[in-house]
Amino acid sequence: MIKKTLLSFVVVALCFNISYTAVIKALSPETQAIEESKVKYQQLDESIISLNSDISKLNAEISEINAKLEKNNNETEETEIKIKLINSQIEDAKQDIKSKQIVLDSRLRSMYKSNMSTSILSYLIESKNIFDFFNRMESMGRIISLDKQMVNEIKEKQSFLVKSADELNKKQEELKILKISIEKDLAKVNEKQNSQQEKLSELNSQKDAVAETIEANELKLISHPLSIVNSDNSSVQDISDAISTLKALIPQLNTESVIDIANDGISTGNAKIEEINSANNSNANTNNNNSQNNNNLASKGTFTMEATAYSGGTVTAMGFKPVRDPNGISTVAVDPSVIPLGSKVFVSGYGYAIASDTGGAIKGNIIDLYFNSHEECMAFGRQNVTVSLIAYPGEW
Repeated sequence: MIKKTLLSFVVVALCFNISYTAVIKALSPETQAIEESKVKYQQLDESIISLNSDISKLNAEISEINAKLEKNNNETEETEIKIKLINSQIEDAKQDIKSKQIVLDSRLRSMYKSNMSTSILSYLIESKNIFDFFNRMESMGRIISLDKQMVNEIKEKQSFLVKSADELNKKQEELKILKISIEKDLAKVNEKQNSQQEKLSELNSQKDAVAETIEANELKLISHPLSIVNSDNSSVQDISDAISTLKALIPQLNTESVIDIANDGISTGNAKIEEINSANNSNANTNNNNSQNNNNLASKGTFTMEATAYSGGTVTAMGFKPVRDPNGISTVAVDPSVIPLGSKVFVSGYGYAIASDTGGAIKGNIIDLYFNSHEECMAFGRQNVTVSLIAYPGEW
């Protein structure tokens, strides 16, 4: 009955509501403190979970931005390498042009000095025959054509290299601008993450403080049976009852240190019983007395109530774990203005229980009994029961 548990938190959290104020007056200081602390602890826990979720999203965003930044840096590095290579090729082309220009200049000067028409006449005179003359003229034309082709190729290569260098320089500038933009985005996200981390640290500190309060109030809850165990005036029966109470309360506690103290109390109680029995030479059966047989104490009040059933949930309004133990102490939800939270009750047909939970529909003489499964709840249905108030908070 998760909705009932959530509703119980809503009821408890509305601390400024008039009806809630009336309920608080019926609670003992210990149970009121436990209830308020548990609600605050639950709220802080939910806030921390929400913040952790936000931080996880920010971490994913940061990882994505860092991936973009790394890609940008890699492209920038590759571009710089290409620019260096292009610049080197441009320098090589300049040297190539320079050396070939020297050859061309020398050839042109030679042709100019020898006079082209004179060279042709010289070829005609020196040729062995007409075929030799045409061969010489063809060779001269081929040389001139190759020189022209060489000049054009050098110009085209130089033009291509210059264009490539311009494109790479432009890309390099674009990458620089992109890098600045990415770094700005990263700075914003990192700033937001730092802010969330600060909030998380603050909430964790508050949660720790509330956990300390819950621990202190749970210690108060088990203080009565512990005082009986530690008292030199307690009888074997008193100690046995106190041990049973501690055993019944342990499943409902949340703080490990308090659970350890309760277990230590049980060990101490058992040792005392053994010591007293040995000293008094009492019947060994006294050591195995079950306090359940001695819970038929005079009740502080008896109520005829309408009982419903619920299951599920992880925490009660008092901050305890909901438990169904037919042989121990179970969990029931009550109207705190009728039965104070933290009280021990006996429900006919159900057994002993601690009134540690509330519910939006639990008003007046209505009691909600906790079961371990939905099937058990359906089988129980809705019944009229007799509820005996055995002890108020701090009395058991």
